[in-house]
Amino acid sequence: MKRGPTTFSLVLALLVAALVLALTLGGLLSTRAGLRAMGDSFGRLVVATSSSVDALADRDDAGARDTLARLQRSGIRITSASPPPTLKPVVPVAEEIGHVVGEQLGDPSRVVVVQQPQVQIWVRSARRPGQWIVMQVASFRRQVIRSMLLLMLFAGAVALAVAALAARMLTRPLERLATHAPALLSGQSIAQHLRGSPREVRDLADALGAAGEELRQSARERELMLAGISHDLRTPLARLRLALELGDAGDPARRDAMVTDLGELDSALAQCLAYVRDGSDEAVREIDLATLLVQLMALRPQPDAWCYEGPDSLRLCTRPSLLRRALGNLMDNAERYGAAPFLVTAQQRGNGLHVDVEDHGPGVPEALLAQLGRPFVRGNSARSGTAGSGLGLSIVKRAAEVCGGRLELHNRPGGGFIAMLVLPNTTTARR
Repeated sequence: MKRGPTTFSLVLALLVAALVLALTLGGLLSTRAGLRAMGDSFGRLVVATSSSVDALADRDDAGARDTLARLQRSGIRITSASPPPTLKPVVPVAEEIGHVVGEQLGDPSRVVVVQQPQVQIWVRSARRPGQWIVMQVASFRRQVIRSMLLLMLFAGAVALAVAALAARMLTRPLERLATHAPALLSGQSIAQHLRGSPREVRDLADALGAAGEELRQSARERELMLAGISHDLRTPLARLRLALELGDAGDPARRDAMVTDLGELDSALAQCLAYVRDGSDEAVREIDLATLLVQLMALRPQPDAWCYEGPDSLRLCTRPSLLRRALGNLMDNAERYGAAPFLVTAQQRGNGLHVDVEDHGPGVPEALLAQLGRPFVRGNSARSGTAGSGLGLSIVKRAAEVCGGRLELHNRPGGGFIAMLVLPNTTTARR
């Protein structure tokens, strides 16, 4: 498999590209500003020189002739010939100078810039229109190009060093996080290794730590479930084996006991499957919660022992099958561990919808309340009835979390137990 680029190389390339772009734009802008400044400065000098030469040429004395001779030796002369055609494009700085000279003289047609190969600026005389004042413009192109190249090389080296340092500072926390990721996933703290790291890296470390904790919790739940299944299935299987060995299948009472054991096995397996399949893949749709509660109570073995208090209609957007299983488990627990009468209350409180399932049994010791809802934790040490699979409240708790709510467990004042299912308030009540 082809390896992709490292984060360091990507960040370095990005920073280098950004710096090159900034230097290029800065160079273009400074070049344009420099051309304008040079054109303005040299243009004014050319205007002053051409005006002075034009005035000297109009005089007929020894001093003027001597001055004109010295100017001619420095590259400034007066000629009656016409400006020659340019042999190649005029350099931008000379073109800018010619533009400024034309503006200063008030007549751009009096100025001609020629590149042959040296730059010459021809200015037509204002006193003698048939004559031209020719000035040689020294070329600093080679020196300018050399200086610009040296400057760009120096700026590029500095930019590369800065980009490398910035890229290293940005990627070093990620490298430390990658190095200590196994320790983080195993539950160890690596905060001391991430000191000075950006907030995003610390957030990523927290997310990885939370994911590792979920994986460890899932592994513990699987181990606990396997242990619980083996424990819960061993007793009814032993009774079934003993009954078969004794030939109790012909005895109606023994056969009913065997059927009961099979039902217990089936119920334990169903609870385990329900716990593993948390129902998060079920589609959300709107249901009438009040109707669902009344239907569940009507299906109880002793429906007359159940009473409902709440609105006649409660519209709720939820996962119907998941919620039905959770409410059924709460009712099963009330009948298994509690005592009649049983009461189901549904009402809106604050920002949530509360569904309370109450019984009048002995309740649960306060020390055990915090443990209820964990897999295979039972309250039957203090509550009467037969033992269940120990997954009923765990299934309800997980279903509440999947639906965006929570499960609260309390002892009922005066005796009994209350299981409160709190759901998001997406309901409309009607009486």
